[in-house]
Amino acid sequence: MSIRVPSLRWPARLAVAAVLGVLLLRFGAGPFVAGLQRLTGFAVLVALGLTAVATVASAWRWSLVSRAMGSPLPLRTAISSYYRSQLLNSVLPGGVTGDVERGLRSTGVPGRRLHGLRVVAWDRGSAQIVQLAVLAAVLLGSPGPLRLVGAVVAVVLGAVIAGSLVVGRSAPRRSGGRAARAVASFRQDLQRLAGRPGTVLAVVGASVIVVLLHASVFVLAAVVTGGSFDPVRLLPLALAVQAAMAIPVGLGGLGPREGMAAVVFAGAGLGAAQGVTAAIAYGALALIAVLPGVIPLALTHRHRRAREGATG
Repeated sequence: MSIRVPSLRWPARLAVAAVLGVLLLRFGAGPFVAGLQRLTGFAVLVALGLTAVATVASAWRWSLVSRAMGSPLPLRTAISSYYRSQLLNSVLPGGVTGDVERGLRSTGVPGRRLHGLRVVAWDRGSAQIVQLAVLAAVLLGSPGPLRLVGAVVAVVLGAVIAGSLVVGRSAPRRSGGRAARAVASFRQDLQRLAGRPGTVLAVVGASVIVVLLHASVFVLAAVVTGGSFDPVRLLPLALAVQAAMAIPVGLGGLGPREGMAAVVFAGAGLGAAQGVTAAIAYGALALIAVLPGVIPLALTHRHRRAREGATG
C-alpha cells in the first residue's frame, strides 16, 4: 500500500499570493510600478555583465563538482546549460525546474540521469551553504539586531554541516531500503568531494564570487530606484533577500523576495515601500540578465525536433 504525499504546490502559490496581496493592500501598486519605471539602460547593461560573470563562475563550479564525482563536464557545455536553467528557474513555478533539467541532460545517458541529478544537487547545495555562510558573516559584522540574526543563521548552518559530516562518517547499514541507499549515495559523494581539498576550495571561492555578484545586482537595483549608494548598508539586505529567493515557491523568487525586502528595509530604516521597489527592479534586472538562455533553449528544442524527425 503506497502512501500519497500531499502536494505543496497550491499552498505555496497561496502563500505567495498572500504576501503580494498584503504588500499591495499596505502600499498600493506604486512601489511595484516604480520598480519597473526607474530602470535604465545602463543598469540593464551592468546587470547583464555581472550576471554573465556569475554564470561562468557557477558553471565552472558545476564542472568541478561533476569532475570530482566521476562525470567530467566541459565548461562550454556547463555555461550553456546554466544559462538555460537560470531562465527556466525564472519563468517556471518553483525555481528548481531548470536545475532538474540540466541535471537530467548533463550526462546524456538515460541510465546516468540519477547521477546527473545528484551532481546538480551537490552543486546547488554547496552554493546555498556558502550563501548562508556569507550572509551569517556579514550580519555578524553588522550593528544592532542584525547581529543576532547572523548568530542564529551561523548556528543553524553549523548544525546542518555537522549533521552532514556525522551522516557521512557513520557506519553503513546492511539493510537495502530506499533510505539506506540514499544515505550510502550521500556518503559516497561526500567522500569523493572531501578527498579533493583543492576542488572544495575552488567551489567555495566560486560560490562566494557568485553570491557577491548577484548581491551587487540587487544593490544596483536599490540605487537606481532611489536609494543612496551605501554598500555597507545595502549588502546585508541584498544577501537576506537572496536567501529568501532560494525558497522554492513563486516565479523566480517573486513573493518571498518582495516580502523579505519590505521587512529588512523597514528594519534598516530605509522604508518597506523602498524595499518592495528595489525588489521589483531586481527581479526585472535578473530576468533580463538571463534572457541569453533563450539561445541554448532554442538550440535544444531544435536538436530535439531534428532527432524526432530522423527517427520518425
